[in-house]
Amino acid sequence: MKRALTCPILVILLAASASAQLSGRRRSVVHPADVTGDWKIEIATQGGITGGGSGGLIVSSNGALTITFGSSPMAKHCDYQLTAVELRSLDDVVRRARPSGWVECYSLADVNTHCCDLIRTTFTLSARSGRDVYTTSWLLFDSLPSDLREIFETLRGPASIDARYRLMCVTAP
Repeated sequence: MKRALTCPILVILLAASASAQLSGRRRSVVHPADVTGDWKIEIATQGGITGGGSGGLIVSSNGALTITFGSSPMAKHCDYQLTAVELRSLDDVVRRARPSGWVECYSLADVNTHCCDLIRTTFTLSARSGRDVYTTSWLLFDSLPSDLREIFETLRGPASIDARYRLMCVTAP
């Protein structure tokens, strides 16, 4: 009798453990060769002198753009629609990406080299209606693969979509 009770409990514990492991890292088992036209990118930052990061953004393949200033629910945000040229340019960069090759974190392994004022960037690309989700993060931009760097530069570089729309958001009432 005792043996019969132990086996179902063991099966339940193993199933729960497997389920917990699967929910930690969301990546599809079979990766498509290309990112399809249905994608969404979220960039969030945290840390820095204030702890609030340097803002972020959310952009979708339909051209919807949200610029954020901080991570609190009360932080200012602005919503925009990308122009056809901006969207086409961004879509081309995203379609060339190979996110299945990205690692979860590009930060230095030695945490003694990290200082309190560094800003951590978290980058999430979801595709195929959220069935493929790729999330990575970094402290220093230098170690990123070229495809990830190209997307990030298009979105948040000096002459980027973020630079243009963030300035408009700052001056908006």
